[in-house]
Formats: sequence, structure tokens, C-alpha cells
Amino acid sequence: MTGFGRASVDLGGKRLRIEIRSVNHRGLDLKIRSQTPDTYCDAEISRVVRAGVERGSITVSIRDDVTPAAVVIDEARAKTVYAALQRLQRELGLHEPIDLATVAAFLGADAGAPEVSGEALWEVLRPGVESALVELRATRAREGAALAVDLRVRVGKLKELGRAIAAGAAGLPDKFVRRLEERLAAVREQPGFEPGRLAQEAALMAERLDVSEEITRLETHLGHLLEILSGAQGGAPAAAASQAVGRKLDFVIQEVGRELNTVGSKAQDAGIAGLVIDGKVELEKIREQAQNIE
Repeated sequence: MTGFGRASVDLGGKRLRIEIRSVNHRGLDLKIRSQTPDTYCDAEISRVVRAGVERGSITVSIRDDVTPAAVVIDEARAKTVYAALQRLQRELGLHEPIDLATVAAFLGADAGAPEVSGEALWEVLRPGVESALVELRATRAREGAALAVDLRVRVGKLKELGRAIAAGAAGLPDKFVRRLEERLAAVREQPGFEPGRLAQEAALMAERLDVSEEITRLETHLGHLLEILSGAQGGAPAAAASQAVGRKLDFVIQEVGRELNTVGSKAQDAGIAGLVIDGKVELEKIREQAQNIE
């Protein structure tokens, strides 16, 4: 799911901005970007983020929070660096020009050196990371609430299709018997014709065409989908990682697809096959949305 969170912390004489962004991803893909990477901090950031988020492509960015108005150039120091670079250029016999970008790189390399690192640096960053994560989850929750509404509508459409399939399946045995009788009408008067055999075949086919169990399971699974979505209402599906709403939806959606496939293969009826196709199209839309939900 998409989301964004931001916070700032003070580190010595500078201010660091922490931003956490997320976009849709079936699993959890975490990237940490910092001007001064720190192995200990990266491990702690990963631990905190994974404890609060289960799905999404997450990017954590940490950089100096500097506004253009706050930029002050130490001209004397810049001239000193430039003079030192010129001296080295002459001594080493180099011919490449020394431009402002080169001077700025040397200034930045010295000014950007980390004042603290490891556990001490994490103690400074931790409140900002946690605050940005809270905001991220809040924005994801708002999107999750909208997704839940859309999914409930789509599940409702699937329930309507399920009722239509059940109504059509109820008449399948009689339809098969009529079709069989029409085909056997021409041989009914032939020697050796056994009416009992017709009844036996009709009974066997009626059993094969019976999809009542599949329809019952389909209705149960669809009801379960609505329960999962209703249980997440208010906090939104992505609000609580402990609920693992997205993974529950994945499993139940898979079971709904299984029942639709079985009904389509057993019914052997063009009308029901059309309804099953419509149901699978709607189910695929639900599946795509559910993959974005935590």
C-alpha cells in the first residue's frame, strides 16, 4: 500500500530529516538510504519497520534537513581548499580543471563526517523513525479503508453471481433428462430399449452435476471475506500488522477460485459457465486489490 511519513531530529549542530515512503508490493521490500550509512542504525531501522509493516516496498531516507535560506558558504575555507587543490595539481602534473563542484565535494566530505555512530546515533534517530512510521501507517490506514469499501462491493457482486449459479444449477438434472429423452426418442421403439437404463443414467448424471456442496462452500468463503473486511473496518485492513488481513484474504480468495473452477467443470452448462467466468473476472479484481493490503 502507498503511504508517507516524515520526521526530523537534531544531531549536534544540524537537523536530519527522516522520510519513510511505501508503494504497493506483494511482500516486504525495505531499502534504507542515508548520506552517512551506519550498519548498527540500519539494522535497528529494519527491525522497527518490520515490526510495524508486513507488506509494501518501503524506502527509508535520512538526509540533512537544509533549506536554501539556511545555506552559508564559508568563503575563506573554500578559498583555502581551492588553493590546496591547485598546489596538488601542480605537484602531480595534473591538467584537469578544478571547478566549484570539486571544491564543494571536498568541503562536503569534511563537513558531512558523522559526529556520532552506532548505538549513540540510533538513540538520536529512533524517535524520528518511530514518529515517521506512525504517520506512514496512518496514511496507509486511510487508503486501506477505501480499499475495504471497494472490496466489500466486489464481494457483494460475487455473492449475487453465486446465487445465480445456485438457481441455474438447481435445474440441471431436469435439463439433462429432457435432453437425454430427446436424443433417445428415435430409438425408444427399437428392440432392446430399456427404460430402466434411462432412469439409471439420469440418476448417475444428476449426481455428477450436483454442485450444491461447492455452492455451499462458495457462500461460506464469501461470507468469510466479508467478515475479514468488516473486522478490519475503522482501522482499515492495513492498520494492524498483527491481524495479517492481507494474507487471510489471499488464502480465502484462493479457496473461492477453487470452488468456482469446480462448479464450472462439473456443471457442463453454457449459462453457468458464463456466470463462472464473470465470477472469476470479479475475483481477479479482488485478488489484485488484496495483494496491496497488509
